[in-house]
Amino acid sequence: MAAPEEKRTLRREILSLAWPVIIANFLQVLATTIDLVMVGRIGVAEVAAVGVGGNLVFFTFTVMIGVTSGTIALVARATGARRPRQADHFLFQSLVAGGLLSIPMLVVGVVFASDIVAPFSPPAGESTVRALAADYVAIIFFSTPALFVIFIGTAALRAAGDTKTPLIIGAIENVVNFAINYTLIFGNFGFPALGVRGAAIGTSLAYFTGAMLFLGLFVDHRVRVGIHRERPLANWSTIRRVLRIGIPAAAEQFAFQIGILLWIVMIVSFGEAAIAAHQIGLRVQSFAFMPGLGLSIASSALVGQNLGAKNPDRAERSARESTKMSIAVMGAIALFNFAFAPWIALAFAEPGEAIDLAVTFIRLHATSIPAVGLFFTLSGSLRGAGDTRWPLYASVLGTYAVRLPLSFLLGYTLSLGLVGVWVALPVEYYLRSVIVAQRFNSGAWKGTVV
Repeated sequence: MAAPEEKRTLRREILSLAWPVIIANFLQVLATTIDLVMVGRIGVAEVAAVGVGGNLVFFTFTVMIGVTSGTIALVARATGARRPRQADHFLFQSLVAGGLLSIPMLVVGVVFASDIVAPFSPPAGESTVRALAADYVAIIFFSTPALFVIFIGTAALRAAGDTKTPLIIGAIENVVNFAINYTLIFGNFGFPALGVRGAAIGTSLAYFTGAMLFLGLFVDHRVRVGIHRERPLANWSTIRRVLRIGIPAAAEQFAFQIGILLWIVMIVSFGEAAIAAHQIGLRVQSFAFMPGLGLSIASSALVGQNLGAKNPDRAERSARESTKMSIAVMGAIALFNFAFAPWIALAFAEPGEAIDLAVTFIRLHATSIPAVGLFFTLSGSLRGAGDTRWPLYASVLGTYAVRLPLSFLLGYTLSLGLVGVWVALPVEYYLRSVIVAQRFNSGAWKGTVV
């Protein structure tokens, strides 16, 4: 058991890593949420369209996570072992892998935008959501390569212990996004009013700005990791190593995002207001996740670094302290969201049916937030050790054995409607938290080879 002084030292170390991550993640989600809030001043169809488009963009994150999970584990181990040139090598090859993977995703998103959004929107004759969502997706998918750079650069810096640089870049991205959105969505300063298209252009240009800043810092070696020219450009052995670690994490997120999309398909039959409410609820959920994700990243970095330094006991203590802090903070957020749900929902659109439904979603989701805190932090600890399979198992079971069948049973078979569909969410996260807690407590992750 850790002594009181060591616990205090660990908590300071965790917080010093976590708070910039929390704010940076907040800013990253804010980039697409700004789109949602601004177009919400135009109409409910625009809210639904940007929400659907945003979910499809989030789906691409599954592939990015497949690279970045490997980046985090390898860069953290190299940093802990005091091998900076090796950390640089892992970063460079991760960027090469990201570049290669981003091209086909860009092509599919741009060329097949209308087909991609169709299952998640009301029929074209009943609503404008489908056409608007297709416009949003087609434009924003052009930024896929830039998003890869941002994800990989952020992961590498955090693994090396630098969580402040991604925060600063995230802040710059949001300033760019807000300025362009304000100009193009509403047609200010003599520019045409482009609505949803203007939102997509603003977010895409913000992502390109962030990517250029990351690459500039890496080339100039102004941060803890950098990039050097390598021959051959692609080191397939290293790329396979990065992906071998990351594929289970990517599969976890793939399963999760497929589940989210199938969940949205269930919502479509309830109409445009239900889709808009669901998207508002999902965006509020994203913000509520931020502290848990921040503490998860801090725990990932500390677990990886301590294992690299051959100190597994301190790795475990770091993970446990991070988890305690996460449950406490996420519990406070749950209480806040439940109490202030009506005011939170009104930030996204004008009063009406969509807002009333969103309040119900926010309150139901609030009951799951403490379990989310435990799941995120222990999953991050396991990923930091390179043990990425058990978070995958938890996500697959939670999504496909609990959320989707229970949503269908309650929402359709038992005719409880939207509330029945949404009730399954808290049940899923408590199951996930039990699975990862059991894996972590087994201690088997300490022997994972990366």
